[in-house]
Amino acid sequence: MLAWAALLVVLVVSVRPAIPVIWGDTPSFVESAFRTLEAGKPTVAGGRDPGYPAFLAATFAFGGGLGTVVRLQQAAWAVLVLALAATAQVATRSAVGVVPIILVATYPGLLLFRNVITAELLFAVLLNLAMAGLLVATCVGKTARCCAIIVSILCAALAACFRSQGALVPIVAVLVGTSLTRQDTPARLTVMAVSVAAALSLLAAGSRFGASNSDEASVVFVPKTLFCNHLNIVLSSDAARGEIASAAGARADATMARLAADFAAEPGRWPVLGFFGDACLFDSTLDRDVAGETGNAVSAARAYRRIFLAAVRDRPLVYAGKIARQMAYGASVAWPPYGLDPAVPVSTDDVPRVSAIMTRHDRTAQSIDLREGPVQIGLLSDLPDISTYLFSALSAAFVIAVILWPVTAVRRRRSPISTRAGIVIVMWAASIATAAGAHTLDIWRYLIPAVPMVGLMLSLFAVELTEAIAGLQRGLPADRAPC
Repeated sequence: MLAWAALLVVLVVSVRPAIPVIWGDTPSFVESAFRTLEAGKPTVAGGRDPGYPAFLAATFAFGGGLGTVVRLQQAAWAVLVLALAATAQVATRSAVGVVPIILVATYPGLLLFRNVITAELLFAVLLNLAMAGLLVATCVGKTARCCAIIVSILCAALAACFRSQGALVPIVAVLVGTSLTRQDTPARLTVMAVSVAAALSLLAAGSRFGASNSDEASVVFVPKTLFCNHLNIVLSSDAARGEIASAAGARADATMARLAADFAAEPGRWPVLGFFGDACLFDSTLDRDVAGETGNAVSAARAYRRIFLAAVRDRPLVYAGKIARQMAYGASVAWPPYGLDPAVPVSTDDVPRVSAIMTRHDRTAQSIDLREGPVQIGLLSDLPDISTYLFSALSAAFVIAVILWPVTAVRRRRSPISTRAGIVIVMWAASIATAAGAHTLDIWRYLIPAVPMVGLMLSLFAVELTEAIAGLQRGLPADRAPC
């Protein structure tokens, strides 16, 4: 009761006014929302994923504004925290398991996104509900387990629609769910199969694969991201350089010089990747250089994809090493010290752009929301030095827990605690692996949605450690699982 009371106090204290905060991604999301409304199907601008624009479009269609979006995000955050705490209690049967969730509820890196008009918060909610559903499925009866797995698969599919970063999560959810229901009745397995089909339909219609691209930036975004964030592999590959020469033709020398300049721009900004990939990503001249005679975005996208694949085929070990290095770094900062400013930062340059988009689509009354004052984050953001050390310690504890998990799994085969820890680890890895393979985890925003999983892993680890210590004090082996 004390742990739950503390959690509820944190939720109440962290409540903030429903003031929309504009970031650099916001104009593309808002523009995509209105184009989705006009087209009647997912349509994106600026390379955004279609899930969040569809959510904005639905909010606008029912008469809501950006303030309504913030209220819905705040409500979703409260639901997630309560669901995580309930999951921790069910999975551990101990109040100790709720304590790391209280730390998640105070984490400024997630709290600030409640007010920001971007996809991060809702992606985090759906991602972690998918993981929580799988954990609950290991603690309940067969019928409830089937329902929990169905919810998990559908939430995972929706998460992938909101952010392509979650593309591997539905696959993992289906595989884990299938392993948990191997011995179920044919009726339940049929229901599971229907849920998988529904998830595939969601992905086909609502993910990046099913969206219509309304501008050139959306057409080239994915292949150019892959190309630019592996520029070191591209420039070291003879096959890739040959593809560049073939695509650029007479401009080949100028294109190679431009790529070399982009590669050398702002050294040290992304130390794990080794170079600043966005210098290439936002170099629009490259699109014209590699597009060939047609000069259109489709040709440029094909060229970027062809060059990237040639580089990976030529240097597969370098690419694999890059992913391994990124994943190791992601584990070392699994709870990144992010959002430690007193107030949520605002992209002042983009506020007029969003206001102009709203006005152009006859939403002038709603643009008033944008002129409110700064939103204070509060709680741990007011103690930046202490918070930095705390989050570093929590990241180190997560690494220790992951290292000790195989030991527990070997010592106690088919132990519920090791099964649940394995589910959390696999889902955490799936949630960041796409970013590690396609981009770089130097950008901590890719790690933040998975922080609640880190909290749940620490819940399992804390209860396991507590029971082991208690068993030693009693002079007995701590070989019983918490649940």
